[in-house]
Amino acid sequence: MNLFRMFALYCALLLPAFAFAQDFKPQTAFRNLKALKGVWFMPTDRGDRLEIWKIEDDSTMSGRAVRIKADDGDTITLETLTLVRRDTNIIYSAIVRGQNNNKPVDFKLVEAYSDEFLFTNPKHDDPQKIRYILLGNRELQVTTESNKNGRVVTKEYIFEREFSPVAVEFRLRGGFNVSSLIGEKDFNGFAPKADPAFGYLPGWDIGVATTLKGRGGFLGLNIELGMSGKYSKVTSEFSVLTSDTSFTTYVRDGSYRTTWLNIAVLPEYTFRRDGRLSAVVGPYYGRLLTNKVNGTEKPASDNKLFNSIAFLCLFWRKQ
Repeated sequence: MNLFRMFALYCALLLPAFAFAQDFKPQTAFRNLKALKGVWFMPTDRGDRLEIWKIEDDSTMSGRAVRIKADDGDTITLETLTLVRRDTNIIYSAIVRGQNNNKPVDFKLVEAYSDEFLFTNPKHDDPQKIRYILLGNRELQVTTESNKNGRVVTKEYIFEREFSPVAVEFRLRGGFNVSSLIGEKDFNGFAPKADPAFGYLPGWDIGVATTLKGRGGFLGLNIELGMSGKYSKVTSEFSVLTSDTSFTTYVRDGSYRTTWLNIAVLPEYTFRRDGRLSAVVGPYYGRLLTNKVNGTEKPASDNKLFNSIAFLCLFWRKQ
């Protein structure tokens, strides 16, 4: 293989990786950057160093880098930080105490993955590159890189997330369900005119919930009180011997409309660092409040309240 072919192969292998690193949507990248929200700390000999981020709006985050003195506990602000999404760019700005006349220095986002972000400013002396890497939900690696006298100088900082105490969150829930009845075809030897036919109908769900978020953010407890309407259609006709010489014909042709009171205490699992996707899975308690039939019901039956327990409950939440 000659030199030209080796060079062409090298470019062919390198170009897709380079294009992938450069090709990102600022809106998606900024949404992933919101995982920085919170307090990150790193113990040092001079005291704990903290980086604190909060979300201002859909296109702005503000942060601070501070140090807590080991001797007296005083807090010193080292840097004032901002992350701003501007059209097709995301700008990381830093005001470092005592540098650049306390004016902001901007770094542009040039690489973005789901958990890694590279900001650069080739014109700045120190640093020219700042890289943020989220190591799971618990650790943050910040690396700075500068070129001094032809030599690359790298500094690395490893922060740990400071989890807040258990948080309480209140929610309102609304949605739809689809349900049907279970068909019974055994009539103790009395054959119906036709097998019962059951069908699905849409219903509704409403509820209020209190969610207790754990310190790690991935597991919480969801306490919910709600109501649901479950509907189903049925067509059935059969006769039953009610005395030695007479039969009673039962006809059901319409829809059953039931209203339930639901109580649930369920674990909630969060799958993404930013909390945008979670699932609530587990049993719940339901009590029938009303049961009505719209359509033909001969002879009419008495509606009685009864309990139902240990239904499987599965809710997906996406913000």
